[in-house]
Amino acid sequence: MEKWKEAIEKQEIPKVPLETAILKGFHRARDKRAKRTVRKRGLWTIVAAAVLMLTFITSIRVSPVFANAIASIPGMSVIVDMIQDNKGLQMAIENEHYQAIGVSGESKSFKVTLEGLITDENGLIIFSSAAQKNSNQIQFSSVRVLDQNGVPISKNGSYSFNYPELTHTAELEFETKIPTDELLIEYTFSKDEEEASETIQIPFKIELKPIKKEQYIINETVEVKGQKIHIRSITIGSLKTAIEVEYDAENTMKIFGFEDLRLEDEKGEVWTSIQNGVTARGSDNPNVMTYYLQSNYFRQTDHLTLKFNKLMAMDREDAFIIIDTDKKEIIRQPKDKRFRNMTVHRGGYVEFELRGEEGYHHDPFSTIIDAQGKELRMMSGYFSRKEEDRISIGFDLPDEAYTNPLKLPLAGYPSYITGNVSVEIK
Repeated sequence: MEKWKEAIEKQEIPKVPLETAILKGFHRARDKRAKRTVRKRGLWTIVAAAVLMLTFITSIRVSPVFANAIASIPGMSVIVDMIQDNKGLQMAIENEHYQAIGVSGESKSFKVTLEGLITDENGLIIFSSAAQKNSNQIQFSSVRVLDQNGVPISKNGSYSFNYPELTHTAELEFETKIPTDELLIEYTFSKDEEEASETIQIPFKIELKPIKKEQYIINETVEVKGQKIHIRSITIGSLKTAIEVEYDAENTMKIFGFEDLRLEDEKGEVWTSIQNGVTARGSDNPNVMTYYLQSNYFRQTDHLTLKFNKLMAMDREDAFIIIDTDKKEIIRQPKDKRFRNMTVHRGGYVEFELRGEEGYHHDPFSTIIDAQGKELRMMSGYFSRKEEDRISIGFDLPDEAYTNPLKLPLAGYPSYITGNVSVEIK
């Protein structure tokens, strides 16, 4: 395998066929992941399934080294599935930037093991596994890091708890650099998203050396179908790569995001969006977004290019719908009328049917504004594909007074613009 790997890496790869193969891979990945169900918990982030692309060349380069790396790490077999789609985390482990912990804690319903972690300057990814001890209807709710006095010190976070394997990943951030004191990780379990009913605390200490991020100031503006996008900067850490962009305030279209944002090196190796975790984050400026890709921090490259070909976007004047929950009807929606069959169930659960298309997998709603201009908190969201072009979408109305009709600005919609953008980083 090692000799085969060396031979593959020495081969020259024609650029045009490689680009075609990469784009075909994105399309196949979108088709596959469109059948998954997504539940939204935090509205301050955009958490969605992102692109899965494992090419033949990439798997040959990574697999033998990664297999050797995990063979000697206790508990690693439990978390292999959690990182199989993230080349950046695999390379971190290959380069011995993984701390195995293997400490457990128990509550009435669960036993949780803190398997290990990976860090950068001010964040970490924690890997855990759990075993359910009884049949209580209780589920994972959240995780946070506390100091020795029990005071929460972790800031933002995203969580993924996988059933039926009961494996868990948590990506947490800190206001300052990674702490080196004794810490506690606190897992919370609850019933039906109610108040916390069980907690488990496990002591641990971060021993990995902090890795300094690499930042590239780009300040380059590109254009797709008349829409200007300013690439501000690219920051590469050991956990992820952050791409900060600003959409021109004069754009006639609302841009929801990139469908195939990626980094590519001189050999054609590609790093795509993170599949499980935070894929994008907004800012105080509504036109500024940060998108996250898998990290190539541990891969030495002479040249690195940021590329994308497809954006989800639509005319600003169409980027919302208006509904009346009393009359149970859609008052206004985009011109192509993809929403239909609105239902308001008991308890304030609103459900729609959306006529999607191949590859569409985004929840279109993130906030609600009532007739008085009051912004309402959307309690949760639901997205499930029934058929190839038929999607069931729903959300829980807030338990507070509001005035109909309700305006729902769109956060995603099956409408696209395409181009061919390539920005050289180094």
